[in-house]
Amino acid sequence: MKHLEESVVGLTAIKLINCKSLVSLPTNIWKLKSLESLDLSGCSKFQHFPEISEAMKHLEFLNLSGTMVKEVPPSIGNLVALRKLNLAKCNYLEVVHDYLFRLTSLQELDLSSTKIKSLPASIKQASQLSRLCLNDCNSLEYLPELPPLLQCLKANGCTSLKTVSSSSTALAQGWEEYRFYRGLYEKHSFLNCPKLDENARSNIMGDAQLRIMRMATASKFKEDKIEETSYDSNKESLRKRSFVAIRCCGNEIPNWFSHKSEGCSIKIELPRDWFSTDFLGFALSFVVVAATRCMEIGCKYNFKTSNGESHEVSHYLYNLFPTDSTLPIVEDSNGVFVWWYNNVFEEVVKGAESPTAFYKLVTEVNVDFAVSPELFQKVEKCGICLLYGKDAEMIKQRAL
Repeated sequence: MKHLEESVVGLTAIKLINCKSLVSLPTNIWKLKSLESLDLSGCSKFQHFPEISEAMKHLEFLNLSGTMVKEVPPSIGNLVALRKLNLAKCNYLEVVHDYLFRLTSLQELDLSSTKIKSLPASIKQASQLSRLCLNDCNSLEYLPELPPLLQCLKANGCTSLKTVSSSSTALAQGWEEYRFYRGLYEKHSFLNCPKLDENARSNIMGDAQLRIMRMATASKFKEDKIEETSYDSNKESLRKRSFVAIRCCGNEIPNWFSHKSEGCSIKIELPRDWFSTDFLGFALSFVVVAATRCMEIGCKYNFKTSNGESHEVSHYLYNLFPTDSTLPIVEDSNGVFVWWYNNVFEEVVKGAESPTAFYKLVTEVNVDFAVSPELFQKVEKCGICLLYGKDAEMIKQRAL
C-alpha cells in the first residue's frame, strides 16, 4: 500500500464492492488526503475498519453496507467532512455510539437491517442530519428525540419498536431557522411497527402537527419572498415540492384535526373569510383498514359557492407515501396517514377572474379519499383541518 499511496496521492474514490475475501484495510489508507469516497459495500467478510489516525478533510461518502463491522470506531470523528454513511445490512452492528453524531457535516445515515436496539440521545445534536433510514431494524425498541431538520425518516418494518419520543421541543426551538432551510418536503414513515404503544403514536402525530405548521409557514414565507422578485421557473418548482407526509400504524384520526368523519368522504361548511391571506391550506388525514405497501392514494376536492358554482381538484398522492419494495405486504394492519401540500388552490377555475376570487366565494368543501387496490383495503375514517398563520405561534409555544 505504501508504493500505491505514493503513486495515487490524488486518488478521490475507492470502490471495492463485493470483494468477498477482503477482511481489513491498512491504516495508511488515510494518507490519501484527496479521498472523497470509500465504498466497501458487499464485502461480506470485512470486519476490521482501521482507526482513522488523522483528519480527512475531503471524505464525504463512506459505504460499509453488507459488511461484518461490529461498531464504528471513535476515531470516526476525524472524518470531518463526512456527509453520507451507509451501514445497512451490517448484521453484526448492535450499538451506535455518541461520537457518531458529533460529525457536524453528517446529512444521511442508513442503519437499515442492523441489530441496534436504540439510538443515543446525542442524535438530537446532529444539526445537519436530514435523512435517516432504519427500515427492518427488528431489534430497535426505542427512538429518542430527533434532530429538528430531519427531512426523511424511514422506520418501516421495525417490529420491536415500542417507544418514540416526542421531538416537539426541538421542532419548536428550530422554527425560525427552518424558514431558511433548504428542504421543502418531509416524509416520515412507520409502516409495519405493530408494537408502537399509544404514547408513541400520539408523539408521532403530535409532531406531525408541528411539522406541518412549520412547513406551511416556511413555504408561505418563501413564496412571499419570491413574489418580491421577478417571475422565474423556481417559483413553480417551489410550489410543487412543498409537502409533509406522515404514515403510522393506528386507527384514529389525530386529535388536533377539527373535522372528522366516518367513511371515505367528509363535507364541511367553511367559515366566512376562510380564504384569507393568513390561510395556509388544509391538513388531511385518513385511516386505512388493512393498509399494504402496494397502495395508490388519491383525493378529490369539490368546492361549492353560495350561488351554486363548483370546482373540482383531484390529486394522486402515491409519491407522498412511497414504501421500499423489499418490505413485505402487511395485511390486517390499520394505517393512519397525515399530509399537507401547498398547491391545491393554484389551478385556474373556469369562468373565474382568478383562483383567489373564486375561493373567496366558496362556502363548503367535500373531500373524497380513495385507495387502490380496493379489494384488500378501504378508507374507514377521514379528517380535515384548516390551517392559519395566527395559530402557528400558539402551537409553537405549547411545544416549548
